[in-house]
Amino acid sequence: MKNRIVISLTCLGVAGLVFAFGDLLIDQENAIFKAAHEPEKFAALTTSNAYLWWAGRGFFGVFLEMIGTLGLYLFLQKSKAEKWAFAGLLLTLSHQLLGIGVFAIAFFLFPAAGHLYQQGISDIIPFVSMEGALAVYFGLSLVSTMLGLFCMAIAIQKSNMLPKASGWMALLGFALIPVPGVIVQFLANAIWGAAYFWMAIYIHKISKRSTRN
Repeated sequence: MKNRIVISLTCLGVAGLVFAFGDLLIDQENAIFKAAHEPEKFAALTTSNAYLWWAGRGFFGVFLEMIGTLGLYLFLQKSKAEKWAFAGLLLTLSHQLLGIGVFAIAFFLFPAAGHLYQQGISDIIPFVSMEGALAVYFGLSLVSTMLGLFCMAIAIQKSNMLPKASGWMALLGFALIPVPGVIVQFLANAIWGAAYFWMAIYIHKISKRSTRN
């Protein structure tokens, strides 16, 4: 059981690396949020091959996140903080389901809009501007992430089964993701990924000790 949990948490750590190095593929991902104000930059970014790789890697990253989140809950479900862990599971899975939609929009809708704009159809821009329903959808994904990780951080701290700081480290990393800047984006994803590697290594060491005893 513990081996499967270690593998699951390792998947979460790998997801952090997937997002971190993926962010190095493009100059500035925040350009996709400024379509209404800088449509030329939005179109140039979303029609590039590097952008398609950036958006496409999101599906793989979110899939790895889902595996890791389930593994983390399975590890914490018999702890005294199970209720917090269950709340974290539901909220984090909600974020990941919404996240698949976010990357579907980024991968399919945004490039199509960028090509149409470059062909002179400027009326497409309002449909990809971060206003109205689209802004609410992206916002829900972010809010559910933060709430889910907050609950998981409390569960980890109360459970005494993992390094207490590891859950807060994951929350910190995700909290930095909205901050502009390629280097900040890289570090933000690397931080939350490292938090799950830390958990995986910790469980692996405990498992080896118990086997020896």
